[in-house]
Amino acid sequence: MQKDLSDFLAGGTRLCEETVVWGNGTLPLQITYYLGNKLPPVKYVSSVRAIVFRERSVLVITQENGQMYILPGGRVEKGELPLETLKREILEETGWTLLKTDLLGFMHFYHLGAKPEHYAYPYPDFLWLTYLAEAKNFNARAIIPDDYGFKSSFQPIEEVTKLPLREGELLLLDAALKLR
Repeated sequence: MQKDLSDFLAGGTRLCEETVVWGNGTLPLQITYYLGNKLPPVKYVSSVRAIVFRERSVLVITQENGQMYILPGGRVEKGELPLETLKREILEETGWTLLKTDLLGFMHFYHLGAKPEHYAYPYPDFLWLTYLAEAKNFNARAIIPDDYGFKSSFQPIEEVTKLPLREGELLLLDAALKLR
């Protein structure tokens, strides 16, 4: 691991660690969830996500396969600042604009396998920034359909805490609720 990344990770508060497999079983990854309010070196950030609140509800994304998650967002485009990415991705994915955003933490991903051919993202380590956000306005026409086939809806906080989410998502939600 590069020293600048190691130093940055040392400044965060570690929540938990999980192992996942992406890409039809071809990309094994270790994910470590952290709380922290400092921005990392930009070269490691590949995506920006948020837990989005609206009053006493949380925005839940449901994929076509039924899998649910509470961290909508997406890939950083070249030259884009993290908050620009977040606002663009949330709008395109869910139709919601954001009123308020605060950096909550980050997720550190580490590839457990060989670098895939033509892989265009940081390797072997990359980060997803995670924000706490408040929804402002909804615009259905802003949603850009993609191949992931998902829908979004606000659900009461009490129901969201009972959903089959990853442990890290639930810990980030708990931290976000304390900061609100």
